[in-house]
Amino acid sequence: MKKITMLLFALVLGMSGTAFAQSEQILHVSGHAYEDGGFPSSNVGDFLSVLFILNDIEDPLVWDTANYNYSGQISQLLSLGEAVFGTTHVASYSGGLFTIYVDWLPSNHDYGINPPNATAPSTFTDGISTYLDGFFTDFTLTYNSVTASGSFSGSLNFTGGDVFPLLTATEGWTFGANVAGFSPEGYDLQINGDVFLSVVSVEDESWGGIKSLYR
Repeated sequence: MKKITMLLFALVLGMSGTAFAQSEQILHVSGHAYEDGGFPSSNVGDFLSVLFILNDIEDPLVWDTANYNYSGQISQLLSLGEAVFGTTHVASYSGGLFTIYVDWLPSNHDYGINPPNATAPSTFTDGISTYLDGFFTDFTLTYNSVTASGSFSGSLNFTGGDVFPLLTATEGWTFGANVAGFSPEGYDLQINGDVFLSVVSVEDESWGGIKSLYR
């Protein structure tokens, strides 16, 4: 009876296939972030901003680095406050826009100090067109104040831009980044991040292959 039950269970698995999670990465960015009043801590009503450059892309996106530079901004992330667990700060945010701009070479982006200032964010957002545009549906910052390290994680939907028609999906993307507490004066965090899509695929199993497991 046990063998028959296992065989029937295997048949169900075989019909549904085996699920595997895969990741489709399309963007890699690096830059610096700052929050009203500084971070840590994150106070309710503060705004978190990130200025970045686009370092790399993956298929199906395209770009032309021989003639253009690509920079961007994450803006309008409104702090909902933070929870503190020992030395770890976990801050949640609502809203948030993600935009990458295309501009002529040579690049003129300049972080400067104590943003906002005369060059930031203006030199990151003065492009000739929008490469990709989207908004966050959730966003979390986790940071350990002793190790001066942590992460960003946000769910991202895209709405437009030059390469928008090339995307395999418009919703369900993730912006994930490592952060560190080392930045130019007036900035709070250095960031290195990626935009990726988690895809669940199903691998079919043959009935003959399943039967052979239980002979």
